[in-house]
Amino acid sequence: MKKSENGSVPGGCCNGSFSAKLRSLKAGMALDWRDLDEFLDGGAFCFPSESKKLMRKLDRLKIAIKPLSPDHPKEKDSYDPPYHQQNSLRRDGVAPYEQELHKLPRLNRVGEFRMGKRYEFLVMRAEAALNPLKLPAEKRKAAITKGRLPALPPTRSEKRLAQIQRAEARLREMAVLRDAWIRGTLYIVMRAVHRYRNLGIDTADLIQEGNMSLFQAIEGFDWRRSVRFKTYAEYWVNQAFLKILYNNVRTVRVPVWVQKQLKKIKDLQKTAMQSRGRPLSAQELGEKLGIPTERVEKLLETKRFAVSLDAKINDEEGGRVGDLIEDERILPVEDRVVDIPLRDRLDEVLQELPERERLILNLRYGLDGKSPKTLIEIGEILKVSAERVRQLQEAALKRMKLPRMKKRLQSFAC
Repeated sequence: MKKSENGSVPGGCCNGSFSAKLRSLKAGMALDWRDLDEFLDGGAFCFPSESKKLMRKLDRLKIAIKPLSPDHPKEKDSYDPPYHQQNSLRRDGVAPYEQELHKLPRLNRVGEFRMGKRYEFLVMRAEAALNPLKLPAEKRKAAITKGRLPALPPTRSEKRLAQIQRAEARLREMAVLRDAWIRGTLYIVMRAVHRYRNLGIDTADLIQEGNMSLFQAIEGFDWRRSVRFKTYAEYWVNQAFLKILYNNVRTVRVPVWVQKQLKKIKDLQKTAMQSRGRPLSAQELGEKLGIPTERVEKLLETKRFAVSLDAKINDEEGGRVGDLIEDERILPVEDRVVDIPLRDRLDEVLQELPERERLILNLRYGLDGKSPKTLIEIGEILKVSAERVRQLQEAALKRMKLPRMKKRLQSFAC
């Protein structure tokens, strides 16, 4: 059966095939990332329910998920050759880092979607392992973010120790995959660094901020939208560079009267260049404007704090500094990449769901344009347990698979 580029099978779940795969699992088996892909190749709607069944089976059989290196034969079709840039950053003091980056294969389109599905599953598995520990919400979130448990009180309970060890193992599985995802996409940051260097920001700082933004991109990426991770991550990298630019470049609010004087100076200088072939001195400008030379010099100094929006960036496409400034009238990339007809049709279908189920799907999958939330976060909003949220989510997804509702979305299936 033909699959879409995000690995989903058209028409929803293949329950018979999935059940057969589950039955093939045996205690003591070794399951790697590519083996996991075979269990996650169903449609987007059945992903939550099938993932839950798979988690239960893996836990019951005590099967761990093993990583694969990019050069493993099973992973070859997930990667492209390493990134290379002709213009080296040797003068910027980051040449050793760039040389190491040139050795790392880049995740391609197929690899990005595989990583997205794997990561979502492993996060769900880690969250399930954290449940018995009953950690406060902020510590649970920190554990997922950092990929390790916070400091816990000592215990002699064998049951408690087993729960801790299990949670640590699940967090490790998740963190190892996330690190591999990051390594396969570091080139996205380096490409942007080559474009935005020489703007007064240390190159090493740009690299650090850009790399951190990849973590944000991973948390917000949704493989269901069939949008490449590279496209989504570029948005976050640009935002990271904007932030560091704003924090390091001094901004001065220029009074209106100063702006008018600067406009006059600009006009006088333009005329002087045309007639004399040289700019006017501060003294000459003062005489023409009727103001002291010292004031002219101070006016000229105010211009040194401004960076022209038309200033060119090191960009093969002729980019400008102004291109870095986000136009608030334009929707963020994650909203622009969603097909409007699909969104409208999906809204119509969601309106037929009970209010609470509709809210859960909106929050869980970010259908309202915001970042997707975990079961725990949704539970805190609705004042119910994460397990109850999962039950309501599955009920909503089952409703959406009813023939009359499924038919309205069928034309958008890949």
